[in-house]
Amino acid sequence: MNLHPPTLLLCSVLAMAMSAALMTAFGFSQRVYRGYAHWTTAQALAALGVGLHLVRDAHPLILPLANLLVLQWPVLLLAGLRRFYQRNEMPLPAAFDWMLLVGGYLLWLTTWVAQSDQMWRIAAFSFAAAVLLVYTAALLMRLDSYATSTGLKTLSVALLMSCVMHVWRMLHSVITRNNPESAINLLLAGAVIAVLLSLMMVYLALLLTYERTQHDLGESQRQLRELANIDMLTQVPNRRHFHELAARALAAPASAGAALLMFDIDHFKCINDRFGHRAGDEALCDVAQSLRNSLRAGDVAGRLGGDEFVVLLPHTSADDAVGVASRIVDPLSGQRPVPLGLSFGVVHVQPGESVDAALHRADQALYEAKRQGRNCAVVASGDNDNPVFAESMPLGLA
Repeated sequence: MNLHPPTLLLCSVLAMAMSAALMTAFGFSQRVYRGYAHWTTAQALAALGVGLHLVRDAHPLILPLANLLVLQWPVLLLAGLRRFYQRNEMPLPAAFDWMLLVGGYLLWLTTWVAQSDQMWRIAAFSFAAAVLLVYTAALLMRLDSYATSTGLKTLSVALLMSCVMHVWRMLHSVITRNNPESAINLLLAGAVIAVLLSLMMVYLALLLTYERTQHDLGESQRQLRELANIDMLTQVPNRRHFHELAARALAAPASAGAALLMFDIDHFKCINDRFGHRAGDEALCDVAQSLRNSLRAGDVAGRLGGDEFVVLLPHTSADDAVGVASRIVDPLSGQRPVPLGLSFGVVHVQPGESVDAALHRADQALYEAKRQGRNCAVVASGDNDNPVFAESMPLGLA
C-alpha cells in the first residue's frame, strides 16, 4: 500500500505541533527550569519547518527556511541543556554550536543554489543533520549528571539512533540518485525522523524536569536535616543530635572504655558584656574550631547550649581525655586579644550507663572545676549520688 506523501507530512506536522503544545502547556502550568523554553521553541520551530515542506512545491523559495528550521533542533536543544545544567561546564563554547549549524546549513544551501541533483541535496542535508546530532550527543555525554540521569542517557541513545538513520538516508540517496520515487521516500523518511525525535523530546523534557525536581527536593531535605541537627553558629551537632550520635556510639559492640568531656568558657558573660555579643559569637566559633581540629573520626562533639560543649571519646581513659582537653585549649591561649579560659568536667562512662547519666556526672565535675578555680579539668568517679572528684589539673591557660 502506497502512502500519500502530503498526508503523511501533514500528520507529521500535527504530531510535532501537538508535542510543542503539550510542552508549552506544561511549562505554563508546572514549575520548569532554565532551558525548558529552548526545548519548547525547538519543538515549535521544527514543526513549522516540516509544515513548510507541505508548500515547497508551490513555493520553492521557502525551502531554505524550512530546512533551517528543521536543522536547528539539536542546536537549540543543546542550548537548553547548557542552561538546564548551567553548573556543568561543557568542553566547547555555545558559539561553536551555532557555527556548526551555520556550516551544515551552508553546505546544504550550496547544493540548492547550484541546483544540484535532488539526491545530492538530500545527502548534504542528512550529512549536516547527522553531524549536529552526534555532536549534541557527544557533548551531553560529557555532563557530570550523565552517569546518574536516565533522561540524558535516553536522549543520547535517541540522538545517536537518529544520526544512524540520517547516515542511512545520506548513503541511500547517493546509491539511488536516479530513482525519483526514492527521493520522495527519503523526504518522508526525514519527516519521520523529525517526528520521532519531537515526540521523544516531550517524554525526555518531562523526565529531565522530574529528575531535577527530585534532586532539588533531596537537596532541600538534606539542608533541613542539617538545620535540624547542626548548630549553625559553631557547626557542631546540637544537643538533640549529640544525644542521638552518642547513644549510637555507646551502643556499638566495641564501645567499652569511653570518656565524656563537658566544658564551657570561663566568664563568658563578661566577654559579651565587655566586648559585645559579636565577640562572644567569635569566641564560640574559635572554641568549636579548636574542638573539631582536636578530635578523631569516631569522636562525637556537640553544643549543649550557650557556651557549653560536650565530647564523647570512645576507647579513651579519663587521663587521656584530659590530654584531649589540653589540645582543645592550646590554640585558644595565644591567637586572641583576650585568651579564653575553659573549664572541663571529665568522667569515664560506666558499662551500660546512659548518655544522660554520664552527662549529669560530667556536669558535677564541671561545677567542681569552677569551684576549684576554673581554667582546669576535674575528673569525677563514683556515681551521681556519691561523686568523687580528683584534684584539678591546670591546662596552661593564662
